[in-house]
Amino acid sequence: MNYYGTLTIVHITAIVMTFVGLTGLLALKLGGGAAPGRTRLIFHLAFGIGWLALIVTGFMLGAALGLKGATPWMNGLVVIWLLAGASMVLVNRFHRFAPWIVVFFIALVATAGWLAIVKPS
Repeated sequence: MNYYGTLTIVHITAIVMTFVGLTGLLALKLGGGAAPGRTRLIFHLAFGIGWLALIVTGFMLGAALGLKGATPWMNGLVVIWLLAGASMVLVNRFHRFAPWIVVFFIALVATAGWLAIVKPS
């Protein structure tokens, strides 16, 4: 069964969910952080579910590609997505640096995209 295309779509959706959650929470913090609990919950769920799906589908895609062990580019992707997960701390504690945090998010996604497409050895 060829499920590579489906995994890719779920993986890209998970990337979007992760960063929508992070940037949504960052925007709420910049707006004073006094949003209703339901609004915060939506962004927390988008981040958490997206990040978990991102990690799981990433390893499933690696298996679908027939990778037997960790390659340097895959190790780089794991580090990037661990940094994305830890970025919740940046959003919650350092939101005064919001422009730099957004640049950091863009750099994470761009670097991960480059690693996934080019697959440097």
